[in-house]
Amino acid sequence: MKRKTMNYFAAIMSGMMIFGVCQAEAGEQKVPKPRMSYEEYPRIDGSLACVPLCEALAVEMTGCTDAQAEETMEDFTNTNPCYLQLAQGKTDILLAYEPADSTKEELKNYDPLDMDPVGKDALVFIVNEDNPVENLTQQQAYDIYTGKITNWSEVGGDDIEIKAFQRPETSGSQTMMRKLLIGDARMADAEKEMIASGMDDIIEALKKYDNSANALGYSVYYYASEMFRQPGLKFLQVDGVEPDNETIKSGEYPLINEFYCVTNEQSDERAKEIKTWLLSEEGQDFVEGCGYVPVM
Repeated sequence: MKRKTMNYFAAIMSGMMIFGVCQAEAGEQKVPKPRMSYEEYPRIDGSLACVPLCEALAVEMTGCTDAQAEETMEDFTNTNPCYLQLAQGKTDILLAYEPADSTKEELKNYDPLDMDPVGKDALVFIVNEDNPVENLTQQQAYDIYTGKITNWSEVGGDDIEIKAFQRPETSGSQTMMRKLLIGDARMADAEKEMIASGMDDIIEALKKYDNSANALGYSVYYYASEMFRQPGLKFLQVDGVEPDNETIKSGEYPLINEFYCVTNEQSDERAKEIKTWLLSEEGQDFVEGCGYVPVM
């Protein structure tokens, strides 16, 4: 997988059938932690924001080195392609955010996937710290991204045009954006250079945009706060609530979505054991210890 060179693991360490979620019976009894050799570790894939969790998991399960954990990520793809990789038998287990509707349609051609929520994340809005706006309501954010609001003065800011960056329709953050805020509404047309292909690209674009106080973008909280946080940018409150692990865990922050551990019938048995453990009390403590918000 091509990605910027960052030691994600070091930083964190110093079913649902396709259209419905099973209720995990986590924590009801002690689930033994799986133990396996590095060579026995199942093929793993998932979303970019789950890379640190995946690398930490390899170390936890096998006792391998950080460098070996990174090697387990060599064929890592991203949110939507990873689901198809699993459905086609090319991987055994995913840690991933929800797929786009178009991917769900494709998955109907394959055996069902077993998906269980293992953590929570949030859709967050990011601006330059020079922007005086501190808060958007959900309605204001909706109106900006559907083109009804076009000037920062309409939401308490300066009299300047809003340059609202977007993500491609098949990106994980765009899937979250549509599910939690936009729905099926048509998003405002954006210039080609304002549609950022990668999660890091949208944050870099916000940081470097010439008229920096104009720009607005969105991402998932964990990635923007832990993996690629950039100086000079800030998160906006939504409906008066600051996004952080506590407000996401409590549900006070309004734009929250779960991410999943996913296997299927053909998955390696060790992959299924790992999923069962991640849904246990000990596994959820592990998720939280890696800096994520657990579902329990």
